[in-house]
Formats: sequence, structure tokens, C-alpha cells
Amino acid sequence: MSVRSGRQTNVWSDNWCTLSPIRAFITPRAIANAGFSLDTKVADVIADDGHWLWPQAWYDLFPVLINISPVQITPDVNDRLCWKDLEGNLQGFSSWEVWNCLRNRCQRITWASSVWFSQCIPRHSFHLWLVVKNKLKTQDRMAVWEAGSETNLRLMCCPLCNYDRDSRNHLFFQCVYASEVWRKVKSLVDMDDVTDSWDSIIQWMDLNAHSRTAESIICRIVVAASTYFVWQERNSRLFNQNRRSASVLAKVIIDTVRLKIMGFRFGRCPKQQKILDRWLISKKNIDIDPG
Repeated sequence: MSVRSGRQTNVWSDNWCTLSPIRAFITPRAIANAGFSLDTKVADVIADDGHWLWPQAWYDLFPVLINISPVQITPDVNDRLCWKDLEGNLQGFSSWEVWNCLRNRCQRITWASSVWFSQCIPRHSFHLWLVVKNKLKTQDRMAVWEAGSETNLRLMCCPLCNYDRDSRNHLFFQCVYASEVWRKVKSLVDMDDVTDSWDSIIQWMDLNAHSRTAESIICRIVVAASTYFVWQERNSRLFNQNRRSASVLAKVIIDTVRLKIMGFRFGRCPKQQKILDRWLISKKNIDIDPG
């Protein structure tokens, strides 16, 4: 507590001085015997001349009281609840400040803004986050867990290409099927330097995480949508025996991204007009910024 008027701060229980809480070394019985109550405020133990109203005997019993400096009282200003930050500075109390001090800290993630951004499709971003963290239940991870019988583990193969066990790096996008989908989709964005390997994709995400251009934002949406629908197709083949060709799945991804782009607000510059033409979006279907 930052003491101003002293009327909102409990002298015994609140943390307002270097010895707080005072109740830790002065018992409730000693407090009552001195004529105070457990609800006594800081202002109640300060005399008009600014000195403390501790009983004289307390200085012998509790000599540490000498170390409490006098407090300047401002009668018309309420006491303020504060929080000491990591640097030791007093800040206004807020849940954010408390959480910022208490939370575990790890190295800052460079790709975070490529996954979470205001124009993202939330379920796609959540899925992409799982992909980046390699938390999907792919067959290579299940084999490590020893899930299922030994025979079933030997029979595991990628449902998309029927070759080898699926894994994060295989599905995105080294699998023959997924690679074909990825090539068809990325042809609509400026990602020519990005290969079918996951390392190449994550490197692009690192480098472009903070770009605010329309092209970069669309690229991020394309990456998330591609991983989402490839994983959806993998599960559909594995559990429902439903199959779509690479061309059909690529069209689903492109249509989903196109629908998202139609909600953007575009300007009249040639570069943005080129984006609309590439995605076959008519100007009459979108909001054009008059500026």
C-alpha cells in the first residue's frame, strides 16, 4: 500500500512499510493491551506533529519500530494499492502486472505473430500452433508412445500417399499428395522461395512474422489453411475412408482463403489490385478504401 491519507491502510496487516506486516512480530494481545484494535489504520497511529503513537514500552519490546520512518499524510488523497514489478518499481495494481511478475518466462518466440494475428482464421491458427509445436498425434509420435499392438505399428503408413509413417515434416509438405496440394495453393502467393520442407516454411514464418503488408498476411492465412485442411484430409481418409484428390483439396483451401480476403479493406494501389486479380475477386465484392 502507498500511504496517502492513511485511512485505507491497516497498520498491522497491510504491506505499507519495510517491516510489514507488523502483525508478524506484534501479537494481537499486545495490540489490544495498548488500546488499539485489529482494524486500526495508519492514520490512527500518527500524531499531529507526524510522530508515531506507539506505546513507549514497545520501543524496548520491539526495537525494530525505530526503523519505521515517519509518513507524510495527505488527508484528501486515498491510499493506493500498488504492485512491485520485476525491476523493483511500484506500479499501479492490475491483474496484468501481477501475472507478468508471476508467470514463467521462456525465450521469446519469433514465429508467434505468423500464427496469431488479427486477420487469422482462429481454428486454423490454433491448428498451426499445434503443428509448429509438433503436438499432433501423428504416427511417428504414437510409435514412440507404443500405442497399439506391434503389428499395427508395423502396418502404419501415411493415409495420403501410403508410404512410410506420417509425421509433422512428412505431412507438411513432403508427402507426395500434400506437396501437390501445397504447390497448387502457394502459386497464388509470393512464396516461390519456400520449398516443401517444414524447415523452409518455419524460416519464412520467422522472417515475415511482423510484416503488415496484405500479401504477407494472405501468405500466413494460406499456410495455416493448408496445414489445417491437409490434416483434415488425413483424418478423413484414416477414419471415414473418404478421399479427395489433390486438386479438389487445393480448391477448398483456395476458396476458404478467397472468402477471407473478401472481408479485407483494400486500397486502390496497383499492388493491391494485382492481389485481387490473382485471387479472381471482383472489386464490387469487396470494400475499397476511398483514400
